Amino acid sequence: MDKSLSLLILWLQLNWVSSKQNVSQSPEALNVREGDSVVLNCSYTDSALFFLQWFRQDPGKGLTSLLSIQANQKEQASGRITVSLDKSSRHSTLYIATSQHSDSTTYLCAVR
Repeated sequence: MDKSLSLLILWLQLNWVSSKQNVSQSPEALNVREGDSVVLNCSYTDSALFFLQWFRQDPGKGLTSLLSIQANQKEQASGRITVSLDKSSRHSTLYIATSQHSDSTTYLCAVR
């Protein structure tokens, strides 16, 4: 019997700054098998970035901070989660290694 589960990862965007900053994320929804790696992307338009924050939001609950990365950093990691930042291309990536069923939730990135 195949014990792998399909995960559905949905996400939205959150913007902490003025209307000058536009944030976009991709993909909007993603199906992965448990144990696979997950890659989520966040792009922003304004080069005046102080830090970028990734959150998760479980159904019916508030935001939970995953990782933040400052403008002068290229990568932060904690457990199975790694966040990279490429300020020159105004892009951040959230990597989740060895996905688990509990990773199925809404993910958000915010810039400040």
